[in-house]
Amino acid sequence: MRAVTLLFLSFIISCDRPQKDITGIHGYDGNTFAYIYRENGKEGLLDTNMNVILPAQFDYIEDWQVDNLVRIDSGGERLKGGDVVGYNFKKYGLITTSGIIVSRPKFDDLTISDNSALVRLDSLFGFLDNTGNWILKPTFKTAYPFYKGTAVVKDNNQFSLLNKQGQKIISETFDTVYRFKNDVAIASKNKKWGLINYRGQFILPLDNYRGLGEYNYYHGTFMKDDGKWYLVDTAGNIPIKEGFDKVQTEAEGDTIFAVGLQNGKQVKIRLN
Repeated sequence: MRAVTLLFLSFIISCDRPQKDITGIHGYDGNTFAYIYRENGKEGLLDTNMNVILPAQFDYIEDWQVDNLVRIDSGGERLKGGDVVGYNFKKYGLITTSGIIVSRPKFDDLTISDNSALVRLDSLFGFLDNTGNWILKPTFKTAYPFYKGTAVVKDNNQFSLLNKQGQKIISETFDTVYRFKNDVAIASKNKKWGLINYRGQFILPLDNYRGLGEYNYYHGTFMKDDGKWYLVDTAGNIPIKEGFDKVQTEAEGDTIFAVGLQNGKQVKIRLN
């Protein structure tokens, strides 16, 4: 009976909180995953039934989640004035939308991606899993967040692709690898450039292309010696054999088009 009474009282107290002191935590789909509440100058979490799941103890909880992970801080500064509204982190920490503290604020930067976090301590980057354990300790001067199980890191002046066990996806290293977008990244080695996917497979082999463009709507671009631009999809297929003077991909609903110039004429070609 005592437990039921306490739960009932907690529900009443939660429901009586001023609405201005409660903020929803949302994601890309617009759903509310939890609520931030404020008490005595600190912030904590409520579940969607307005029950306390994390007592108020942090100066700031971000109202945005990725993979049910939320960034937190203590000691930072709220920005309020003119057109500037936001928050300056002092140190970054991490909690879950269910109220579990993954890491208290101690990192100099933190980016959530692929059920993990890329973190920076001083000048070095490492990776945490969603429970706070190290995937890769901070030893890298350059690193990009995990993308579908693959991270790009720079070690000994070379870029490598690593999995979440810290193993290389492929043995080959590169002079440059950009971030993955639409499953593909631009890579270079010995002044040759190409396109590689997150599995370590070449979509476009390393060569002396006259130009490369990043992927949009699952199509990248490259320029051959003829000075024309060509499209390449994420499987390495070239869907349109004739080159373009210029081209870009655009979406109308679920339909993707190549829009550009061929031999000086404006064209719009469906790609799917």
